[in-house]
Amino acid sequence: MYKFSLQIALNVRARQEKMRMKDLAEKLAVEHHIQNQINQIKEDTRNAESGMNHAKQAQTFTIRQLKSLSGFKGRMKYTLALRLKELEAAKKEVFEKQQALIEASKLKKTLEILKEKNEKRYLEKISTLQRKNMDEIAGNQFVQNLRNR
Repeated sequence: MYKFSLQIALNVRARQEKMRMKDLAEKLAVEHHIQNQINQIKEDTRNAESGMNHAKQAQTFTIRQLKSLSGFKGRMKYTLALRLKELEAAKKEVFEKQQALIEASKLKKTLEILKEKNEKRYLEKISTLQRKNMDEIAGNQFVQNLRNR
């Protein structure tokens, strides 16, 4: 039976690849969460503006409501700027994790290719030995048949 001499290294590289996948998935989840927060901030701001526009059309708004909306929009603008900075940092981390995963995958694939080539050579060697043995057996039987005649 074939046994790959670098199987332990291949197992380590496979584990490293899985860890890199997990790291990437975590960073993607963070990026997705930040993007959802940004979308929610934009939606809340649109809803507040829409509510104020309806109040203006119905002529039921007060100066206090207008000040409140202005303060709310200011806070949302500040929060949005923070989230956008966080999103850029998260995207950078995602990119770095993608690169680490690509590198880990390449290292693992290198060993897998080496394993396949070694296994192919091993199987060819076994096949050659089997053919030689079969040829020898056939030759011996032929000589034995000649002797028995």
